[in-house]
Amino acid sequence: SCSIRVTSSALHRDRKSFEHLMANRQSGDNALKKIEELDVGELVISTAKAVVKKRPVGVSLWVLGLLLAAFAKGFTVDQMTFESYQQTMQHADEVTKKELGMAQQRENEAYRKYQNTGGWFSCDDRCQKAKDRWNMAAAETKRVIQKRDMIKREARQEVGIWSVFGVQEVRDRFWQAWQWGKDTAARWTMMDGLFMMIGSRREESMIEMVLKLVIQYIINLTMGLFMSMIHFIYLVYSLIVDYGEGVMSGIAFFLLVVTACLATCGTYIMAMVGTVAGGGLFLAKQAAKNAALEGERGHRPQRVQYGRPGVHRDHYD
Repeated sequence: SCSIRVTSSALHRDRKSFEHLMANRQSGDNALKKIEELDVGELVISTAKAVVKKRPVGVSLWVLGLLLAAFAKGFTVDQMTFESYQQTMQHADEVTKKELGMAQQRENEAYRKYQNTGGWFSCDDRCQKAKDRWNMAAAETKRVIQKRDMIKREARQEVGIWSVFGVQEVRDRFWQAWQWGKDTAARWTMMDGLFMMIGSRREESMIEMVLKLVIQYIINLTMGLFMSMIHFIYLVYSLIVDYGEGVMSGIAFFLLVVTACLATCGTYIMAMVGTVAGGGLFLAKQAAKNAALEGERGHRPQRVQYGRPGVHRDHYD
């Protein structure tokens, strides 16, 4: 009677374990089925439709910004204005190469002499004279820069910010700011990678570290582009002033440039996030499949012993 109760308890325990294993396997199969049935294309389309319905004005501005960034070239000018602009800009380039180069060379020489004559914590009469010569050279450099900028301003005001020259200069400033933001994000991410390697745990796999680094790069890229675009927007304001645009015309141009800037940066960041999300979904599918295969390999018939002590009869359940 005692052996029958022990055998019955063992059978009950094994049945519970088997039911628990089957329940876990069923939940894993359901999760795998949900992941495999997930249609990324349909999800993107449905999300896009919902955004368009909820925010039609924002989507329209976003499309307008992308069109401006891709196709806006500016208005052409007549031949006489074109030649006048070219001559004036060539004059500004000559001032930059000759006068400004010589002024900067004299300033650097004066600064070197001032550094050589100065003491650690004091500056005698000789040092003060060298400092005055350096300040005079710096003032001369500043004067030449102002002269160069004045010549460029005259050339810009001949064509206007809406011309092909103004739009092209704005494009050049945008891509310079864009590259600065990307380079800044790359430097920050490199430092983050070094700190991750120093403070990483041994149980973290290489895939986990790579995913963390990619996510950190997206965050750094967002911050870097945000900072660079703030600087770019200020440069656009300065260019509008230099080109001598009126108030209403300048505001219109400024708003269009800001719209194109935000649309371009937002599209780039969303593309990066979408790429990472797609890669993460692919890895999740592969991990779920591998887990299902491991579960099938791990499930083997278990031997259950029952009967009287000393009498063994194997049963597979």
